[in-house]
Amino acid sequence: MRKHRLTSENGEINGIRVRGTEVSRIEGLTDAVFGLAVTLLIVSEEVPKTINELFVLVLGFPSFALTFMLMLVIWNWHYRYFRKYGLNSEKVMQANGLLLFLVLLFMFPLKFLASFVLDFVILEQWLGVTAPTDYKVSLHKYDYLHILYSCGFASVFLCFAWLYKIASDARDVIGLNELEVLRTKKHMYTFIVVALIPLFTIPLLYIPTKFAPYIAGFANCLIWPATWICSGYLDKRLKISHASAEEK
Repeated sequence: MRKHRLTSENGEINGIRVRGTEVSRIEGLTDAVFGLAVTLLIVSEEVPKTINELFVLVLGFPSFALTFMLMLVIWNWHYRYFRKYGLNSEKVMQANGLLLFLVLLFMFPLKFLASFVLDFVILEQWLGVTAPTDYKVSLHKYDYLHILYSCGFASVFLCFAWLYKIASDARDVIGLNELEVLRTKKHMYTFIVVALIPLFTIPLLYIPTKFAPYIAGFANCLIWPATWICSGYLDKRLKISHASAEEK
């Protein structure tokens, strides 16, 4: 699949020339780990034996779809990185290994959080629909869940920031021009911003109000305006650098 997609890229991704023209062993291992993660998510569901178990399984489809979608997004970012830079250094293997470890470690907590939000918070608490699921999560325990999710989410994005930092440091080895270096740094800074937002929501859990968990949860939506502002600022720098390069 990676090799098939490679032939349709027209030699450039996000303004960076494609350098990864072959599927590496690192990518092959990554594909196998992602496939294993999806398989574990599927086989973790037992065949229903009662109508209630069937309803539980059906209600679990949205949370599974959300978890699968996020994993697919991570896989796509991974694919695009290796197509753009084609790096297989020791540092890349270390960063990639940590990324795979985090994906396997946090896939079940992520699926639990998705199920908790969709089935318990939205269906039962907001819409008044009685779901045949039994979530016994105290406010104190929810704090732990939020912290676990925030740390896992941030760790994955910091891994991608690390990968782009490695690519930036290897500019001379892989022949990045000035604009490509700036675009690489743009990706790195954007991933750092996305990683920091969930970490900054953790103190919101301890605001002296019963709505603190909701405030902390919805504060994660700040990721979109934060990345938009960050991207806009870095795009302006790219335009200035591009104009300066043309004048020379």
